[in-house]
Amino acid sequence: MKLLVSHLIVIPQIIAAFIVGLCYYMLAMVMTAYDGFISLILQPIMGTIVTLLAIIILLGAGLPIRLLKQVNQWWRLHWWISFILGALAFAMMGASWLPCFRIRVFDPEIMLPVESFHPVLAIGGWLLTLFAVLHFYPPLPWHKSQEHERQR
Repeated sequence: MKLLVSHLIVIPQIIAAFIVGLCYYMLAMVMTAYDGFISLILQPIMGTIVTLLAIIILLGAGLPIRLLKQVNQWWRLHWWISFILGALAFAMMGASWLPCFRIRVFDPEIMLPVESFHPVLAIGGWLLTLFAVLHFYPPLPWHKSQEHERQR
């Protein structure tokens, strides 16, 4: 039962990462570009595709956390690291919109330069947020009893 729960945790992790990633993506799109009705249709589709691709890549990047027993135990013991990564990611995304970090890009539709997020901070923060959500393991009761046994 414990092993099944340990492996099935990936399903709510993927769902949570998808929801958070899509919401962040849509918020960023609303803050930078709106082309009218077409944006209402195409941006959620693009957001879904990009978020799912990012989740697949980040699942691969975090595979050692899932497959290597010692790394997995350490990560579960230090479950709060996901919160620190998430806070850092949120700060990166917030900083990307600060006036000192904004960049100017040319918009061919309106033929004017427009301000946008700093790409490294925004995309890096978005990916780090997805990684933190995707690899968050809540502290479970039976893991606590195993921790006490290891400390003795």
